Amino acid sequence: MPLFRWFIVRRLVQEPLRTILTVVGIALGIGVVLAVRMANQSAIDGFRSALDTVSGRTSLEIAGSGRGIDERLLLDLGWLGAWGNVSPIIEGDAAALVGTDRQEEVHVLGVDILQDQPFRQYTLRTNSGRQPAADEFLRLLTDPLSAVVPQAFADRHGLAIGSRLDVVFGDTVRPLIIRGVLANDGPARMLDGNFVLMDIAAAQWAFDRLGRVDRIDVRLKDPSRLDDAEAAISRRLPAGLVVQRPARRGAQVERMLASFQFNLSALSLVALLVGVFLVYNTVAASVVSRRAEIGMLRAVGAGRARTVALFIGEALALGTVGCALGALLGWIMATGAVHLTASTVSTLYVTDVVRVPALSAADALSAFALGLPLSALAALAPAIEAFHVSPLDAIASTATSAAWRRPRTRSVISAVVLFAAAAVAARQGPVRELPLFGFAAGILVVMGVACLAPLLLFVLGRVMPVRWPFFAIEGRLAAAQIAASIPRVSVPVAALATSVSMLVAIAVMVGSFRQTVIYWVGQTLQADLFVATGRRATLGVQPTISEALEHAIAADPDVDVADRSSSVNVPYQGRLVVVGADDWTVLLSKGRLVFKSPADAIELLRGTIGRDAVVVSESLSLRFGVSPGDELTLPTPSGPRSFPVTAVYYDYSTDRGVVLMDRRTFTAAYGEARPTALSVYLQPGRAPSATRDALLKSLGSAHHVFIHTNASLRSEVLRIFDRTFAITYGLEAIAILVSLLGMAGTMITLVMERRRELSLLRLVGAEASQVRRTVMIESGLLGLASQALGIPLGFVLSLLLIDVINVQSFGWTIQWHVPIAFLAQASAVLLAACVLAGLYPARAASSATLSDL
Repeated sequence: MPLFRWFIVRRLVQEPLRTILTVVGIALGIGVVLAVRMANQSAIDGFRSALDTVSGRTSLEIAGSGRGIDERLLLDLGWLGAWGNVSPIIEGDAAALVGTDRQEEVHVLGVDILQDQPFRQYTLRTNSGRQPAADEFLRLLTDPLSAVVPQAFADRHGLAIGSRLDVVFGDTVRPLIIRGVLANDGPARMLDGNFVLMDIAAAQWAFDRLGRVDRIDVRLKDPSRLDDAEAAISRRLPAGLVVQRPARRGAQVERMLASFQFNLSALSLVALLVGVFLVYNTVAASVVSRRAEIGMLRAVGAGRARTVALFIGEALALGTVGCALGALLGWIMATGAVHLTASTVSTLYVTDVVRVPALSAADALSAFALGLPLSALAALAPAIEAFHVSPLDAIASTATSAAWRRPRTRSVISAVVLFAAAAVAARQGPVRELPLFGFAAGILVVMGVACLAPLLLFVLGRVMPVRWPFFAIEGRLAAAQIAASIPRVSVPVAALATSVSMLVAIAVMVGSFRQTVIYWVGQTLQADLFVATGRRATLGVQPTISEALEHAIAADPDVDVADRSSSVNVPYQGRLVVVGADDWTVLLSKGRLVFKSPADAIELLRGTIGRDAVVVSESLSLRFGVSPGDELTLPTPSGPRSFPVTAVYYDYSTDRGVVLMDRRTFTAAYGEARPTALSVYLQPGRAPSATRDALLKSLGSAHHVFIHTNASLRSEVLRIFDRTFAITYGLEAIAILVSLLGMAGTMITLVMERRRELSLLRLVGAEASQVRRTVMIESGLLGLASQALGIPLGFVLSLLLIDVINVQSFGWTIQWHVPIAFLAQASAVLLAACVLAGLYPARAASSATLSDL
């Protein structure tokens, strides 16, 4: 410890700026990884908590295929009572109007309170101040406008017993009367108290689901017989019904989220990878600049193992401080990450209130478990270099980095081998639906390019000396200094090149995806107006459009035809897929789908109107290996039913997979269903904006509905798209910031090591301004080298992202598009940032005096 304190700690204290830059880099890398992990886990935990809270003491669930369970079957299922308690459930999301222009999402649970009390805990507070009996509780909810809300919700919005609460169910605003408030336990804790309890009949009426229930909960008398009960109940259930455990719904959601979260986590590791480069650079610079001291240690008896341990200890010391700061920083950044990931999760998968939990000991330990081994690994190569230092050569300074003046052949060979391995990995399929080999190929390519960094620096510094009109001398000096410092600058150049490549890859991927979506929207959204409810459910039963609203829109003289769209979520091979319905006659005459295969898909579609035939989205086709001509077997209320697949079409609305049917086929399979959206085509010559305004005015406040014109819906689609990818750009910005910190730290190290050379320059007549320009040109050249490596690497990574990772994760085909203007601007900004990163070292260099000799 005394040796470590004098040899390592003292040097770290003497060079505070370089030490701080390294620690901050590690902290940012650890923080980003931890923030994304906490955000992902928060999304899952939030859904699990909501699921567990609503499930209560439910042992098993009876669910229907598609639109729920016909309540006429409840009498035939009376035998379930022999297994335990039974409670039918209506469940859905609605929007409570809590202000003039404000609404809050609430989860509505409709139950038969007499049957449901064994399942869920309801502590009701009424005007009498006592907990009512079950029959009194039932009488409170006999009025179809009665509701019970949690105390937290009532307090937040100033509601009392007897107050009116307007709630939007689908498109219809229904005034509810608060008959009681719930204590903060049981389901009342869900969504921070945004919960409404209703009688099951009132909920059926409010959600327009008369005659159906969503599921039947079963609480077993003997929980130890869960497996036996599940098997026995499954055998007796009629066709179209299934029995499952409540956790299965959570598992389905987690499986849907898996690809999104895996890709986000892999991307966050880029920042950590760059932080590891910083540790390598710091320890390597320490070894190179202290060769004489290492020789002295070896001469007075320090063994090679102890020398290696000292530099590994330096990395661990830096890593420890960085991990500690990173854990705290990760929790802070997780708040922003949760906001960004939650918006994407809510749009594509499941809506929930997600909060960042307090930083736990497990989170802190995970930061150290990730950061410390990587820090030690990063220091291993320079520590081994110190291991091979001969005491005599080190003290005499004869062992220089001359061997690095020319690139080693093995570096080039290693690059070729890594590129070949990447090509092989890119051709492999997914592992458990995750693109593990795709990311492995990306890592191999990055490592291969890093191996080429010394070769590029050699070419830049020796083969292509800089001859600029105004900075001829400074430019040649900068190039010569780079050539003499290849071992020290190659790592930060590789780190910055990695960040640049990821910026280019993400920009190309997102730009390509955006252009593809723009084209897809332009081709498929042909209607003049689009009508949808005030909210969109990502799971469960979709909110529907009321019959009154549908008739009001169809009766407008400007409207030619309104295409009714419906959808349900059904399980297919362990995942939830969307089964949608449209009028194919209207779709073929006025709308449009962009088909992937076969070539004559439109003509085939005309011949299958009203028949048992479907078209499937590309994501479903790729995920499940479904092609035109195959049979697709889906669960329906009458049992499994096979549908021939006519065609595959492009769809970017969801990665879960869509099965699209003609409305007549859908009705025959799943029953008559209210539409969840309307595509409205106007009479020729009618102005969509004027018709939209007139419709909204005529509907008044009775219906809470969104009516988008074609142009406004396209803008909304792109707004959601940009919000979805906001966190991606945030992660890349942090990775580049860490890289620039590394560049600044490298320049500071080089200036400190060259103070003698800089003093000699001043001695032979160099002005302070010339020395400053030399250092800043050198910093700019390193930035230029990073871009020379990073930009081509970025294009290679973009191909992997678009053609391998994206296809295996989400099943979307994206047309390649290069955002040239953005890349040019980003390149110029990064080059300027590299020059500015050398500003402080340049000022330090210009202050060199003769006393430094």
